[in-house]
Amino acid sequence: MSVLANTGVPIIGQVATGSPAKPAEGRAAMAQTDFGRFVSMMAQLGLLLLVFYFYDLEEPAFGILSLLVVAGFAIHYWLPFAWKETFYIGWCLAGAFVMLDPQTAGLLIASGLALFGIVNLSIPFRARMAIVAAVIAVLVYARATLSLGIPYEFWPVFGAIFMFRFIIYLYDAAHAKAKPTLREFLTYFFVLPNYYFLLFPVVDFQTHRQTYFRRNINDIAQQGIVWIARGAIQLLLYRLVYHWKGPSNAPELVTTFPSLLTTMTLTYLLYLRVSGQFHVIIGFMHLFGYDLPETHRKYLLARSLTDFWRRINIYWKDFMVKLVYFPVYFRMRRSGEVRAQVVATLIVFVVTWFLHAYQWFWLRGDFLMTWPDTLFWAILGGLVTINLLMERRKPATRAAVSPWQARLEPLKVAGTFLLIVTLWSLWNSPSVPEWVDLMTWWRVG
Repeated sequence: MSVLANTGVPIIGQVATGSPAKPAEGRAAMAQTDFGRFVSMMAQLGLLLLVFYFYDLEEPAFGILSLLVVAGFAIHYWLPFAWKETFYIGWCLAGAFVMLDPQTAGLLIASGLALFGIVNLSIPFRARMAIVAAVIAVLVYARATLSLGIPYEFWPVFGAIFMFRFIIYLYDAAHAKAKPTLREFLTYFFVLPNYYFLLFPVVDFQTHRQTYFRRNINDIAQQGIVWIARGAIQLLLYRLVYHWKGPSNAPELVTTFPSLLTTMTLTYLLYLRVSGQFHVIIGFMHLFGYDLPETHRKYLLARSLTDFWRRINIYWKDFMVKLVYFPVYFRMRRSGEVRAQVVATLIVFVVTWFLHAYQWFWLRGDFLMTWPDTLFWAILGGLVTINLLMERRKPATRAAVSPWQARLEPLKVAGTFLLIVTLWSLWNSPSVPEWVDLMTWWRVG
């Protein structure tokens, strides 16, 4: 927050930053063990494993992943600090061969090492980027045509690991004083949960390094367990929502206004699966000392669209602010403050729309180009921009909240929620005509 305030940058969302990275000695001091707390944490993790098992929380592979993470934590916790990261790397690389087909795991590691080798070549950075671009072009061709003898199972996992985080890695490598090391590369990309979760938080490379053992490991791990439990609760709620709603909007079943509101709300609440999975993922990483920030922050209670943008999928917001908003804003700032804000915000949503289609390509094999998707991001981007301009008119210093203003807060939350669920129902409709049929329920029958 203070960084943005000092620059005068409008806050479409402040970048979540950790405290500066501690020196190795300081981090080592944070690795002090406590037998009592270890036993308590293992008991909590054991209970969570039972919940995962009895409720079939995810696919069977998730159970294997959870056992690997808990077993790895039990070993990692007691190792000398100097050995911890080496063990973590080895455990995650070995885990690839447990979670994935051996051929897929081998290709995944080999391709990652090849990308690292290219980025670390002793040639000008632009030349390295040209080689990377050529390699990515070949990979895109192979993904689109399923050629070059690469197994189909390789592509979704490769995309899940590299499609976004490699962009951040290249950006930070271009601005770093020294080239990132192989150890940093491996710990950033080859993460156990990423072999199972294809939708993965866009963890920032610098934040990943800065937050490593920045607090006492017992506090970090306990926070992770809380988030894993929170994620498990959200995944159980998702199961209930999915059961109540069914797999589609089913316009023909919506014949009253209350049933329309119920259908739209349940469609939006299906997002609990993503937020639940993200809590579990970051919680797992906490167990190994990575004190990463939360991925979602009470997004159902957003008071405005800009507030919603800041609360939901916070890592994505930070990704866009760092790589799109800031570069565009500072480049255009001389042409006018408002113009720079508007253009930068709109470009963020254009890039977000494109990158979601790009994500679909790596995970599913084709670009997601539909009118509901395009309209969703266009409308949301336009409304967030308008909301941002309205917030500019408010005084910089907040006055005391009057009683009638306090009474308006629930209405703001309800209004924002209604607007979001309406947009979300459009986004999740197969086509615009089907969404219109859903919204005009009174024409049915």
